[in-house]
Amino acid sequence: MRSEFQNQEITLEAPGDFLSELLGVTEAEILELDGGVRELPAHSGWRVLAPLAGTLRIACGEMSLPLEPGSALVVSGQEDASLLPSGACRLGLLTLCGNAADRVFLACREQGGLFFERGGNAAERMLRLLSGGHGRVSAREASELGYSLLMSLYGTGSAGPAGRRTMPPVVEAALGIIRRDYAFLEGIAELAERLEVSQEYLTRCFCKYTGVTPGKYLNQVRIENARLLLRQGQHSIQFVSDACGFSNANYFARVFRGSVGVNPREYARTRRDEPLSGTQEDQLYVL
Repeated sequence: MRSEFQNQEITLEAPGDFLSELLGVTEAEILELDGGVRELPAHSGWRVLAPLAGTLRIACGEMSLPLEPGSALVVSGQEDASLLPSGACRLGLLTLCGNAADRVFLACREQGGLFFERGGNAAERMLRLLSGGHGRVSAREASELGYSLLMSLYGTGSAGPAGRRTMPPVVEAALGIIRRDYAFLEGIAELAERLEVSQEYLTRCFCKYTGVTPGKYLNQVRIENARLLLRQGQHSIQFVSDACGFSNANYFARVFRGSVGVNPREYARTRRDEPLSGTQEDQLYVL
């Protein structure tokens, strides 16, 4: 659980069973996004997403919201989320678990919603406090800061920013098909055919509401899943290429290097020791 924040590392002590049931903080990260699509696989807890610089759109289930610095969105960790930044963006990510988080965020959702117009300031403050110490942040200290964040957000949520654009059904459906069937889709022509629209219309609508073409989004989803498989350290490059839906291993290697910065073999060699959560492993597509 490490990330750079103003030249400081955030290292969280695992909350343990008691705080996990009451209120634990399991993630505190700063994501550097460069305009590509980033997938956040589902896992336990509640994610607090707060842009620190730049803007982005977050798609989760049937919801799609634009976020700007100062605002925050909370999503259930049980749902996959797609991050679609408009250019370079820095996103603060906090994950809270436990009964306190469940009660507060479920109440917020019932009372108004999980978009917090000024919630990003509270999330950024928590990240700064977590990064201000030296070495590992104790589970108790992280839990105390998490409680302050909950109290800052409680009762201030809404369904979304005023004047937000909602995605048309064709874009929502395209996002869902790509996330579910990325390993089997032959291309955007097939996607358009399944949606019963022209490829030109699909591309135009998709770009307007996500900022990227459906083809680029499809490749990004495939690359994110390829990275998870490569980190397992037990699959060949050809297997990963086939499992993620690429037409051949050479094309896969070229797209992977363009997205990640290193070739798949080098990535597997240097990242294979990084642990995967049980949820991530469950989501991997295996032939």
